[in-house]
Amino acid sequence: MTINQDLGHWDYVGDPFDFDKYFGFIYMIQCTHPDNPTRYIGRKQFHMYSKGKDRRVSNWKTYSSSSKHINNLIKELGTEHFTFEMLQLFETRGGLSAGEVKVQWYLDVLTQKYANGNPVFLNRQIGAIKFIPKEEIDNETIARLDRVYFTVREEQAESRKDSEETSIEEEKTDDKEP
Repeated sequence: MTINQDLGHWDYVGDPFDFDKYFGFIYMIQCTHPDNPTRYIGRKQFHMYSKGKDRRVSNWKTYSSSSKHINNLIKELGTEHFTFEMLQLFETRGGLSAGEVKVQWYLDVLTQKYANGNPVFLNRQIGAIKFIPKEEIDNETIARLDRVYFTVREEQAESRKDSEETSIEEEKTDDKEP
């Protein structure tokens, strides 16, 4: 559900929220210009913190990016060729940092390329890794990792199901005791 609240230029699909209850959000900026389709994944805090001072609201409503590549494109093409999407809200600094890195790795932002060789994402680092690797994980390894990923997810779902069934059985037993 798209929400109706003042989020500046950001789009957010989800329930209305009080930004004072969250630390920040991860986002995707997408260039919609046909000659330069590209994206950027980043994070932004709702508040600024400094030692010995109260927190202050950050510039999150008007923020574009810390990426000079994205900011230069916005200046060159105009904001009408960009979408700004909040992907997920986080309550803690650690969650925000880990969430950004996980999304960036998941989307393979350092190495994904279009058929013409242009990068899909303008991210130039993930966490402290500031290089684009010359080697990539091959398709065979990706297939094996996919099997592990889905096996773990199935095991987790089965474990939750077993746990829920055990809880229901324990409740029934508790109800029968005098």
